[in-house]
Amino acid sequence: MRFVPDDRTQRRLALGNLVSMTGTGATMSALVVFLSAAKHLPLGQAASLLATSGLVGVLGAVPVGQLSDRYGARSLAVVTELVCALATVLLLATASAWLLALCLAVRQLATSGNTAARATLMGKLVPPEGRVALRAYQRSVSNIGFSVGALLAALAMSTGTTAALYALLALDAATFCVSALTTSRLPAAGRGARGRGLGRDAIGDRGYLTVSLLNAVHALNRAVVSIGVPLWIVYGSDLPPWTTSAAMILNTVVVIALQARLSRPAKDIAGARRALLAAGALTAVGCAALAAAERAVWPLFVTACLALALGEILGAAAGWTLSYDLAPDQLLGQYQGMWQLIADGSAKAAGPAVIGWTVAAGPAGWALLAGCFAGVAAASPPVVTWASARTRRPARTG
Repeated sequence: MRFVPDDRTQRRLALGNLVSMTGTGATMSALVVFLSAAKHLPLGQAASLLATSGLVGVLGAVPVGQLSDRYGARSLAVVTELVCALATVLLLATASAWLLALCLAVRQLATSGNTAARATLMGKLVPPEGRVALRAYQRSVSNIGFSVGALLAALAMSTGTTAALYALLALDAATFCVSALTTSRLPAAGRGARGRGLGRDAIGDRGYLTVSLLNAVHALNRAVVSIGVPLWIVYGSDLPPWTTSAAMILNTVVVIALQARLSRPAKDIAGARRALLAAGALTAVGCAALAAAERAVWPLFVTACLALALGEILGAAAGWTLSYDLAPDQLLGQYQGMWQLIADGSAKAAGPAVIGWTVAAGPAGWALLAGCFAGVAAASPPVVTWASARTRRPARTG
């Protein structure tokens, strides 16, 4: 795919994604500082509000995503983006801790629903063979936007003023509005089936559920990159502190540069099986390199960063194909919500605990984690083959 796609729909998707993720990057690291410095909440209370709202968002992924089957993915995407904008404006206006908590919960719930709706929309706007290429390109765009937003947040927080924090959140609200306008100009994707309440169709699909759980284990790669590597640098190595930022920058650059190119082979289930195998093996190599890095710290550190980035790329590409191709088209919103629930739940709930234990255990912990990823890599192809061979239940249309 070209840097700027020829297709108008894909350009609009990319523009909305770029703008929205710029706002997200601007507020993600600054939100807890905003609650503490501008709204005068104790730091522990601010962190608790963010954690609780995040849990609300994760648990709401399925029921909100299911609405995109009933009312249309484009309509739900626009509505959730406008709700995010309104909740962000109310965060600026209120000083009550309870109202702040409510605004954060609504914002996270709408964000979770928007993620499922946009994934469903992308799945319906292009033919199956083009889905992975589109998602890969959009992910590269997302990383660019997030990086720009994070840079803006760093500049704003360096001023030490609450006015700069208010400006960041105002920018985030504005980006949601722009993204909603861009999304509203996309073609309308057809509605799906109503399905059974609370995601019971997806929960009852053992093949899809099993592959979702398998993907969740692969998704722990993100926790290794975002939590494990920084903690290893600080507590498990003699590397200077600036290497934490260097590792994050390297990961971002590799993903932006290679996500679209390396995702191409995973455009069908057979390619996704191979990509999952490679992703697990690369993540295992990255963990093993960190386990052995006491002897040749710089070469093995770079090896770990590159292997983890490549594992992240291939794992994401495989996940996109499987999340679409193993789901009934008429229940795509519900199934995307379930996929998101399990992947986000693993990253946000299990990820910190697993990585914390690994770092505390030292080289032995990293070696064990490497072995676990190697085992998951070996198990992935037969599990996907079993799930893809299962007969899907027909969608309910009532």
